[in-house]
Amino acid sequence: MDIKNYVASLLKTDEISIESLENLLIVPPQKQMGDLSLPCFSFAKILHKSPNDIALSFKEILQKDEMFSSVEVLNGYLNLFFNKQHFSKVVLDQIFNNLENFGKDDIAKGKLACMEYSSINVAKNPHVGHLCCTVYGESFARLHENFGYTVKRINYLGDYGTQFGKMINGYLKFGNKQKVEERGVDELQEIYIKANKLCEDDLAFLEECRQTFLKIEQGDKKIKELYDWFVQISINEAKRIYSQLGITFDDWRGEAYAAQFNNETLNLLKEKNLVKKDQGALLVDLERFNLGKVLVEQTSGASLYATRDISTLIHRYVDYHYDKAVYVTGTQQEFYFEQIFQVGKLLGLNYMDKVFHVSYGMLSLPEGKISSRKGAVGLIKDFFAMSIQKAKEVLEEKGTEGKDIEKLSQEIGIGALVFTILRITAKKDAVFDINSAISFDGETGPYLQYTYARTNSIFEKFENLNLKQTPDFNNLPENAFEITKLLQTFPTVLKTAFKDYEPSYIARFAINLASEFNKFYATTRIICEDEKVTSANASLTKIVNSVLKKCLYFLVMSAPEKM
Repeated sequence: MDIKNYVASLLKTDEISIESLENLLIVPPQKQMGDLSLPCFSFAKILHKSPNDIALSFKEILQKDEMFSSVEVLNGYLNLFFNKQHFSKVVLDQIFNNLENFGKDDIAKGKLACMEYSSINVAKNPHVGHLCCTVYGESFARLHENFGYTVKRINYLGDYGTQFGKMINGYLKFGNKQKVEERGVDELQEIYIKANKLCEDDLAFLEECRQTFLKIEQGDKKIKELYDWFVQISINEAKRIYSQLGITFDDWRGEAYAAQFNNETLNLLKEKNLVKKDQGALLVDLERFNLGKVLVEQTSGASLYATRDISTLIHRYVDYHYDKAVYVTGTQQEFYFEQIFQVGKLLGLNYMDKVFHVSYGMLSLPEGKISSRKGAVGLIKDFFAMSIQKAKEVLEEKGTEGKDIEKLSQEIGIGALVFTILRITAKKDAVFDINSAISFDGETGPYLQYTYARTNSIFEKFENLNLKQTPDFNNLPENAFEITKLLQTFPTVLKTAFKDYEPSYIARFAINLASEFNKFYATTRIICEDEKVTSANASLTKIVNSVLKKCLYFLVMSAPEKM
């Protein structure tokens, strides 16, 4: 039940819409001020009455409804107090009888969304920036699916450029197949570093690398086999990391795929008179939009990242005919994507209103920005290892042992890291303090996972509970009311998180729900002598269990059954 919609539908008039009423209804900062409050000031001009008189007329309507125990008017505010027992019964009956689909909506049923995120670089270990991109993108993808979209997950690979000529020449000069097979991306990175250093000292070797990259483009069989091998090693390593997050991608085509359309893109830009020559290079001038200039071809005739992104912008729609396309990157690329999208508009691409860029802040450590050059941990695999080890130590301190500790350490350690990223407003930077993040107290990922596992433990201990039939929620104790108030907001929380691209709304809701349930658990005998009370308590617990599991899913976290 959407209580705001319920109230708004009762108060709507010819002059005041349900939507305007819904938007104004707020939860007061203090409980003694009511469960919901409606400021009536904005209706004064429309209805030609004082805010207080409007509130009094609304009071006459609502005080007749059994949903409210009292309705008060104070200085132009209409303050509503719910009839706790009736409110809980109505809300929980509706949720319980549609628990699997609670929070789902089919507003985008039949539509396709392309979500580009993660975007790793071939032959390089994914770093923590890729982790932020990956978990934000996956959270957005899951939210879109919840609202009916079919989602195509795209990992746009950095798989193009002279660096791959350096990689191959480096491998041919001082590489070892067995070492590459054993060490994978770590070995490829070391080969690249050596080759890059050699290029600085030996211009002839640098030219060989350039020629080797040309051979990749031309499809030279031997060179292309090595290139494809390196790409596959990188994808396999990325898939290993993604498997720990429960993520899979549908499309791994990157810059190399887009590059084949570069000439076509450049010709289109020329046909539209969008390019200018500048010292032999080609650019698109966007100064009139306060967006600077976009270089699309170097003096040498080589394409650039922007050229390939414009090609992708065109051909992704050709490939998918999507209803929506979302690019997920760090905030540093906001200006760049404004440029690319503006070029798309100038090209007359009639689907630019379907294309969106969503950005996020970065992750740092308490001691500052993460940079492997400065000796701080910068790679995803290192972050995971550090978090998993810390989780294991905490679990061992709590007496956890046995074969499940390895799996649990991974679920808690990685979950703590992911929650640190997604609990912060998307555009803000997050700080990962491992000691506070991997704690079972406070606003942490492990606290959510622990509460979820606690709800499971109730069902495990009392397997004979019949939780299939709707109980009489009138038998709930009064202290269940705060949980019920939170639960009925869940669909709205998901909808606003989806609309605003803001997983932190879900994180905040989940923490509040876990906190309220733990208070309930601490003060209530869920399983007691009275069968009707037990049924109501246990059924409420079942609802909390289901909703917390959904929250963890949208936050890209595991839901451990036991802890």
